[in-house]
Amino acid sequence: MPETHRHGFVAYAIGGQHETKKLPLLRMIELCKKINRPIVLLGGKEDFENGEQLERALGAVIFNTCGKLSLNQSASVIRKSSCVFSHDTGLMHMAAALKKEVFSIWGNTIPAFGMYPYRTKFHALENTEVNCRPCSKIGFDKCPKRHFKCMNDLVFDFQLP
Repeated sequence: MPETHRHGFVAYAIGGQHETKKLPLLRMIELCKKINRPIVLLGGKEDFENGEQLERALGAVIFNTCGKLSLNQSASVIRKSSCVFSHDTGLMHMAAALKKEVFSIWGNTIPAFGMYPYRTKFHALENTEVNCRPCSKIGFDKCPKRHFKCMNDLVFDFQLP
């Protein structure tokens, strides 16, 4: 861990199997600014470039581990974090299993489908004002309506622990 992150950090799992389950990059930057704490980014090799873009946009507050850690190492980062932000992904469920407070980000899917963080404190960040949502149980490569309002108009309303 870099020195800037040794006294506490937030973990953010930036990946997702489908694009409609992930915030667009500019919204990720906006979210990280709102978190306003040191952040360790988690994800696979396919998330590395977005992690680099976040690091370039926000500087030392971001530590990009995307594509560099094993699943066990990612679990260790989650365990050491103060809380976890995650799209609807496997790392969200790992954070729940480790009893971390989770801020889950929902786009085209909804927690009511039953895939929310289980048996841990969690906050669903979702745009409930979009009437075309949910549009899928799984996800798509792009928004079927082409506006992606579920993520583009999502309000980041949360209080960190």
